[in-house]
Parts: sequence; C-alpha cells; structure tokens
Amino acid sequence: MDNSLKSVEELKPNVSKLEFSNGKLLYLVGTAHISEESVNLVEDTIESVSPDTIAVELDFNRYEMLKNQKRYRQTDIFQIFKSGKILFFTAQLFLSSYQKKLAEKTGVQPGSEFKKAVEMAEEKDIRVVNADRDISITLKRTIRSMTVKEKLKMFGGLLIGKEADIDKEGIEELKKGDILMQMIKEMGAEFPSVKRIILDERDLYLAGNILNNLGEVTVAVVGAAHVPGIVKHFESGSIKNSDISSVETIPPASKIYKYLPWIIPFLIAFLFVYGGVTGDLRTTGIAAVYWVVINGVLSALGCVAALGHPLTILAGFVAAPVTSLNPTIGAGIVTGLVQLYFVKPLVEDLENVSSDTMHWRGWWKNRLTRALLVSLFSSIGSSVGTFVAFPFLMKILL
Repeated sequence: MDNSLKSVEELKPNVSKLEFSNGKLLYLVGTAHISEESVNLVEDTIESVSPDTIAVELDFNRYEMLKNQKRYRQTDIFQIFKSGKILFFTAQLFLSSYQKKLAEKTGVQPGSEFKKAVEMAEEKDIRVVNADRDISITLKRTIRSMTVKEKLKMFGGLLIGKEADIDKEGIEELKKGDILMQMIKEMGAEFPSVKRIILDERDLYLAGNILNNLGEVTVAVVGAAHVPGIVKHFESGSIKNSDISSVETIPPASKIYKYLPWIIPFLIAFLFVYGGVTGDLRTTGIAAVYWVVINGVLSALGCVAALGHPLTILAGFVAAPVTSLNPTIGAGIVTGLVQLYFVKPLVEDLENVSSDTMHWRGWWKNRLTRALLVSLFSSIGSSVGTFVAFPFLMKILL
C-alpha cells in the first residue's frame, strides 16, 4: 500500500499534521525536553486526536529505564559493568547532565513529555513505538566519526566549560525551532561529525522508524530540532528499511588506531628478548625492575590522586606493568572494576552526577565518578610510565 506523503499542515506551533496517500495520519509534536508547556502539548494532542499508535524519541533501553526507574535506582553498578551496559549509562550521564542543570531552573525533569506520552499510552491501551536509535550505537558512531581535532576540542570544552545561564523564558523559546536550529548550526560548525551523527542521522532513523510503524492515527513525540529533518525525509519519499540499517552499523576503527596499541608493547618485548639474548640475566633483571617500578608506581599514584581504595591502589601497581604489554586490556579497566567492587556505587550516585560534578569536590565524593577518575588517572599513569620507562630500557638493554 502506498505510504507516500500527501500533505503537511501545521495545526499550531510545534504540532504538524501529516496525511499519507494510504489515508494514515501522523501528528508530529515537536517538544523541548525540559518544558512544562511541552508536557501539556503532548497531553492535549493525544486527548484530542485519540491515536492508536504513539511513537516516542526513545530507544528500548531508555524506554525501559523510564518505566522502571525504581528498579534501576537500586541496581548495583558493578552488575551494569559486567553486563556490558556501562556504555549506555555513561552516555546517559553525559547526555542528561546539561538537561538536568537546566531542569533545576525550570522545575521540569528531562524527558517529562516522553513519560507523559508513555503513561497515557498505558492508560488508554495504545501501542507504543520506540522510534529512536540505540544510544550506544549513536555514541559509538559519534566517537568513531570524530576527528582528533574535534575530540580534543570537545574534551577541552568539557573540562573548562561554564554552566549555561538560561532562564525559563529562554528554555521555552527553544520550542520555536529557530533558536534551537541556530544552536544546531553552531554545533555543526564546531563539530560537524557530531552534528551529522546526533542530529542528521537520527532524523533519518526517526523518520524511517515512524513511517514503518504508522498506525491509522499516530502521534509522534520528538525533540523540536528533529521535526524539520523528519518532515524533509517524508517529503522526499526516499525512506526505506535499508536507509535505517545503514545508520545502525558501527564503522570500523581506523587501521592506525588498530595497530598503534601493539607497537609499543612489541618494542618493549623486543628489548627484553634482545637484552636477554645478548646481555646477562642481571642486566635484564634490572631492566625488569625499572619497568615494574616506573609503570606500577605511576599507575598507583593515579589511583591515589583519585582517592581509590587501598586495594585498588595495589591493583594499579600490580596490573600496570602487565597490562602495558597487553593492548587488549588496560590498567584502567582493572583498577576501575576493583574500585567498583570494593566501593560499590548505586544508580543513586548516577542520578546525582549532574549536581555532584558541578563542583570539583563532587567528582571525588560521588562513588561512580570516583571510579571513573580511578580508571582514567591510573590509565594515564600507566601510559606515562610506559613512555618514561622506554628510554631507560633502551639504555640498559641495548
């Protein structure tokens, strides 16, 4: 059956009615994620059009978290690490931090409009479509696509960035689309790869997923910035299942990054083998001591700087000389997991991240971010130790 777009009509600000050739109707609601007016707009639209399908800008994991917040609140973070969901929660941490800060100004929690849509769907027994792409795929595609310059610029911005001073009136202006699109354009100028993955690709994914799951009457609740792109894809009539799958794959890492982590360990191993063959055991033993002490001490100092558990500090000292020779596992993975084991954070710590990280002291206070600091600092210490030890090994063994 033909599902090409027949007409587009703007019913009121932030609500568009799209009619397709097969007679199906789509009401596209553009929202600000921290706006009470957006929550009311979603409620009014659902009540007035009585849809049989509601699509929300959520992937399955975020949808489950929205529905089961109490269960997640008591989840052991260590179990999240072991189950491989740490990427999802880390992404949530960064992506929701800014919105939570703004929510403190407006008194509206981020994603309240999605929560309202899901609650109404359950009350009225309406089918729910999770229209967004898996956040872990979005994050991986973003990281893989960013240039080194973009990564350094974004990392520097996270370290020295100031809290945005936007009042409630300014937040409501975001719904009008023009200001929000201006922000997107500015982001595109600074981080073109990020804008392409986070906005443009998700416009395509949302449009395709909504189109493939249309009911007779559908209400789709999405961020206002996605509305122009979604409508554009509908109007072009080129959306196919293959289009969605093309933005669901994880691009392979660059060959340079693939082989670079093996080069230093290979050189270190070569030095020890060469020294053992051409020199004597005593010289090789001295070189081994230098390697262990420099790597271990610097990694352990990273744990100390992050106020790691005593056994985490010991783990950093023991693990670094070994993991530095094994590209498949880093010292930070070992120390991070050990820290999580002995100082177990709950998701309550995750929920407090946005407020705790507003001050430097909070990074060490929050058990989750402290584990992240332990992992980061010990990794840096081990990496520095490798480069510091290398010239000593060359001098002793060559």
